[in-house]
Amino acid sequence: MSRADTAFRVGAVGLLAAAMCSLAWNQFGSVLARDWLSYAIAIALLAAGLLLSGRAQRPAGPALGCVVGLLLLAGWDALSLRWSAVPALARDEALLVIFYALLFIVPILVLRGEGERRLATTLVVAGLVTLALATFAHLLVTERPTDYYDYGRLTFPISYVNAQAALFLVGFWPCVALAARRAAQPLLRAVAIGGATALLAGWLMTQSKGGGVALITSGIVLFALSPERLRAVLPALIPAAFVGGAYGPLTRPYRERGATDFAAAIHSASWTALALVGLAAAVGCAYAYGDRRFSLPSRAERALTLSLATAVIAVVVGAPLTFFAAVDRPGHALGQKWHSFKTMPKHEVGSSHLTSLGSNRYDFWRVEVHDARRHPVAGIGARGFASSYLQQGRSVETPARGHSLFLDTLSETGAAGLVLLLAAFGFPLLGAALRGRQTGLLAGLAAAGAYGLTHATVDWIWTFPAVGGTLFLLLGIANAGGREERGPPLLPTRAAVALGIAVVVVAVGAYGTPWVSARLTTAAASNPTRADTDLRWARRLDPLSIEPFLVEASLAQSPRAALPSLRKALAKQPRDASLHYRLGRTLLKAGEKRAARSELRAAQRLDPRNPTIARALHTAER
Repeated sequence: MSRADTAFRVGAVGLLAAAMCSLAWNQFGSVLARDWLSYAIAIALLAAGLLLSGRAQRPAGPALGCVVGLLLLAGWDALSLRWSAVPALARDEALLVIFYALLFIVPILVLRGEGERRLATTLVVAGLVTLALATFAHLLVTERPTDYYDYGRLTFPISYVNAQAALFLVGFWPCVALAARRAAQPLLRAVAIGGATALLAGWLMTQSKGGGVALITSGIVLFALSPERLRAVLPALIPAAFVGGAYGPLTRPYRERGATDFAAAIHSASWTALALVGLAAAVGCAYAYGDRRFSLPSRAERALTLSLATAVIAVVVGAPLTFFAAVDRPGHALGQKWHSFKTMPKHEVGSSHLTSLGSNRYDFWRVEVHDARRHPVAGIGARGFASSYLQQGRSVETPARGHSLFLDTLSETGAAGLVLLLAAFGFPLLGAALRGRQTGLLAGLAAAGAYGLTHATVDWIWTFPAVGGTLFLLLGIANAGGREERGPPLLPTRAAVALGIAVVVVAVGAYGTPWVSARLTTAAASNPTRADTDLRWARRLDPLSIEPFLVEASLAQSPRAALPSLRKALAKQPRDASLHYRLGRTLLKAGEKRAARSELRAAQRLDPRNPTIARALHTAER
C-alpha cells in the first residue's frame, strides 16, 4: 500500500473536516438550509466520486445499520411534511439527516486500518483545535469583542452558545487518546495535550452546563473502555488542571457583562486561554519524553489501573451517598434544586453560568411530552415544535427546537421516528464501543460519540450541521476499516455504481434545487429589476418554500399589491402565526379592516402570548 493511496483515503476525510470547520467559521454554524446546502452538495459529490472510483469498501454491520437508520429517518421526516406546520423546514430536516449519513459513510468507504483511522482523527481534531485558537485570536483583534458574547458567554463562531461548546468538546477525548499513545512522537503528544487544553478552555468560556455533564459522562466511557486508560490519565489531568486553575479569568466576562470593562474581560480570557495552551503543551512535552524513558512494571501498572477503576467507582457511588449524609434535609434540598431547574431566574447570580440551574427547558419538554401523548405514532411533523410551543408554552421564549433530540424526535415524528433515530445513533455507538477495547484511539472515538449522545439529550445541537456533522464524521472513523491495513472487501462494482448515481441525484436534485432557489430569492431581494424572473424560477425549483412569496410581497409597490403573494405563502403554511400577522397588517394598511381582524385573530389563536399581535389586533378593532 503506497503513501499516495493512504494520502488519498485520509485526505478525503480531511476535506470533510475542513468543510465542517468552514461551515462553523464562515457560516457561523447556521441552521438555515440556504447556508449549508452548498456544503452538502460538495460532500455528496465527493461521496459519489468515491463510489464511482471503484475504491469504495463494503460497510460492516453496525455501519450499515447506521446508514439505513439515517436514510429511513430522513424518509420519515420527508413524509411528515404532509402534516407538519412548516413543510419546507420538515424537508430541510430530512436533508440534514441525509447530510449526516454522507459524512458518516465517507470514512467507512475509504479508511482501512488503525493507522489511517489515527491520521484521519488527527486531521479532524487539528481542525477543531485550530478553530478554537482562531477564536481566541479573533477576540483579541476584533474591534467589538462584546458582539461575540451573549450574557457573558462565548458564542463565536457558532451563534448558539451550547452548540459552540459541543463543537469544542466533541474533539476533547479523541485529542486525549492521541496524546496517550506512547509510540507517538513526544512533540505530537505535547501538541495534542495543548490542543485538548484549547478545547477545554473554549468550553469553559461558553459555560455550557450540558457540555460539562456530557464531558464527564463520556470521560467515564473512555476510561472504562481504553486499554491505555492509565496513560490517558495525565493527558486528561493536565488540561483539566490548567483550565480549572484559570476558572476566574476564563469566566470573568460573565461577571463583567454590562460593565464598562466587559471588553477588557474578554481580552483577558482570550490571552489566558492562549497562555494555557502553551503552558500545557510545554508540560505535555516533558511528560511525553519522560513517559518514553520510564516504564512501570506490569504488576505496578495493574495495581494502578485497579486503583483508577476503584477511584472512578468511588466517585460515582460516593457522590450521592456523601450528599445524603452531609445535607441535613436531602429531600428538601433536592426539591429546591428541582424547583430551580423548572424556573428561569430573573437575575443570575454566582461566579459563572455553571452555578445556575434555571432555564425554560422544563416547559419545552412539558409541551413535547404533551404533543407526544396526543400524536404517539406519527408526531406533529418534523420541525413542528416551534409552532406548537407558541400555542402551549408558558415562557416568553420562542424556541425553534425543544432542546432534547429524543423528545424533539418523539413529539415531531412520533414513536416511529424515535425508533429510527435510536437505530441511527445506536448502531455506530455500539460498533464504536465494541471496538473501543482494542485501542485507546477507538475508545476516544467511542467517548466522542457518547459525548454527542449525552449533550444532544439536553440541547438542540443536532440541528447545527457543523456540530452534528463533526460528530458523525468521528463516528464514521470509529466504525471504519478493520484491525489490518488492507481493510474490508470492496463494494461490488454494480452496487457501487448504482449508489454513486443515486448520490449524484441527491446532490443535484435534493440539495441543488433548493439551494439554487434560495440563491435566486436572495438575488431578487437585492436586484428588483430581475426579481420577476428570479422569483419565478425560485418558486419552480422549490415549491415548498415560502421565501419567494415573501420577497415578492416586500417588493410590491403597495400593500394591496402584496396581498396575493402573502395569501399564497399562507396557503402553504396555514398554521404559521407570523404569516397571519403579516397578512393582517398588510390588509390593515390596504384599508380592509374586516379581513385584517380575521387574520390577526387567527394569528393570536396560534400565538396567544405575543404582545405585538395583541397590539395590532387592538388597532384593527378600534
